[in-house]
Order: sequence, then structure tokens, then C-alpha cells
Amino acid sequence: MRSDKSGLVRDSDAGDMLELLLVISVATILINRAFLALTGYPQIAFGSFHIAHMLWGGLLMLVSLIMLFYYWNPSVRRLAALISGIGFGLFIDELGKFITQDNDYFFKPTIAIIYIIFIAMYLVFRRMVGLNPLSQRETEVNEAIRNELESRNESRLLKVYDYARNKYKAFLNRILLIPCVIPGMMIFFVFTSLLQFTAILGWINPGWVPMENVSGISLTGAGVSSILVLLGLLALKSSRRKAVHWFKLAVLMNIFVTQVFLFYQSQLTAVWGLIIDLLVYACIDYYLRNHPLTTSSGLAAIHQPRGDREYLSL
Repeated sequence: MRSDKSGLVRDSDAGDMLELLLVISVATILINRAFLALTGYPQIAFGSFHIAHMLWGGLLMLVSLIMLFYYWNPSVRRLAALISGIGFGLFIDELGKFITQDNDYFFKPTIAIIYIIFIAMYLVFRRMVGLNPLSQRETEVNEAIRNELESRNESRLLKVYDYARNKYKAFLNRILLIPCVIPGMMIFFVFTSLLQFTAILGWINPGWVPMENVSGISLTGAGVSSILVLLGLLALKSSRRKAVHWFKLAVLMNIFVTQVFLFYQSQLTAVWGLIIDLLVYACIDYYLRNHPLTTSSGLAAIHQPRGDREYLSL
């Protein structure tokens, strides 16, 4: 059901704010765990009291809610999204303590569970934002509010955030526009996928492909991903775009299946594999957004974006 028919008006910045919350939450967990490991896991304690960082996370989420309830300004809403992202990251980071009987922060499956939660959040946010475009009424309401607030010069923080975000987008676009980046990432992804497939079959045993103590589900996911890459290579003869779609399915299989259970097995060491998958996904998504249907073939031809469209992650 469309929001305007139910009397609800969506915020045109909702996608940006949900994206900010998600990214800051993930970054908070990684930074927090790295900081704790480097400092020997210090505690804020007073006698028999121990203030867990989950409580600080809850406090920050409360602060962000108060800001949202008290102000209309888009700049404040963006700041609230950032603060709530930090708060949620600190909160969910201690999940292991509350799903185990012995309050084990280092409970091994915790990282995988957190990872699944973030995947679910990403899919829900993407669905919420992309389900229906804003109606004309919703667009007019958003423009009216912003024009009124900007006329009062009350959106300085918003302008600072937009400036930083636009700089980030411009930097990302400059990187992806380098002629060798996208085809290079595709060739690297195809090569490593095929090498991984031969290792799963037992034909080779490269030292950098971890085959010991890896769950059967991770191996299955990696195998299916490699088969999807093979299908993409076969599709190159008829359509580059169809081939890239197969590659995209392969990357999503890695992200949603293989990496989840690698996180369960090897904790934060799986972050590097996830980073590579996200970089490949960014290149693929950028290509699909900026290329029309084509029948040309060849991995090296997977480039030449059209126009000045930007890659958007959400």
C-alpha cells in the first residue's frame, strides 16, 4: 500500500539516513572490537559495578530518539542517524553476552549472527526505499519543509554532511572510472572463483585457500558461486550484461551464504573476504547501472560507463 494513500508521508532522505545508520553501525563494531583487542579489553568499572558498552549504545540511541522527537530539521535527523548508528553498533556488539548462559562476549557464533542481522537490515532497508517512488504529494511536502528550513539558514550541518558525502561519491566514481579497475576486478574475481572451485574439487591445494576446518555450508556456497561464474563465462558469448548478472549472483551467494559461515568459523579474519566481495559487487552494480543491454563479448570490454551517473550503495 502506498504511503500517501494511508496518510503517511515518507522522507525523501530516508534512504540516505538508513544507509548512514547501517554503515556507521558496522564501522562501530569493527572499530570497537579492534580498540578492545589493542588495549587488552579494558572495563569501565566502579567496585562491583561494570558499565558494559551496550549501555552506552542504548544511551546514544535514546539521545537520537529525543533529537528526532524534538526537531524537524533534516540536518538534525541526519545527525540522529549517525548517533543511532554508533549506539546500535555498540549495542549489538555485545549480543554474545545475552544469548549465552555464561555471558560470553567471545561466543564464537556471535559475529555470524550479527552479520546475518545486518544482511537482513540491508535487505529490509533496500525494500523500503525501493518499493515505491515518492508520490507528487510527498515530494511537494518534502520540498516545502526543506525550502522553509533552508531559508532560515538552519541546515548548516546538513550541508557539511552533503559535502562530505558528495566528496566520497566523487572519489568512488573517479576510482571506478579508471579504465582498468572494473575489468581488472572482474578478471580477478573470475580467476579466484575458478581457482577456488578447483581447490574444492581437490585438483589443487593452494596455501591461501583455507580448506581445513571450513564448514560444509561454506564450501557448498563457494562451489555454487563458482558454478555461477562458469555460467557467466558461457554467457559472455551472447551478452556481457547477462554474464555480469551471473557474476552478481555469484557475489551475492558469497556474501549471503559463504561469508556468513566463514564468520562463524573464523570470526573477524573473514572480514577481508567480505571486503573483496563488496568491492566486486560495487563494480558489478556500477556496470549494470551505467550500461545498456549489449551483445558484445569479452571481460576486458566490461567498462566504458555512460554519462555521469553515480554508484549508489542503497
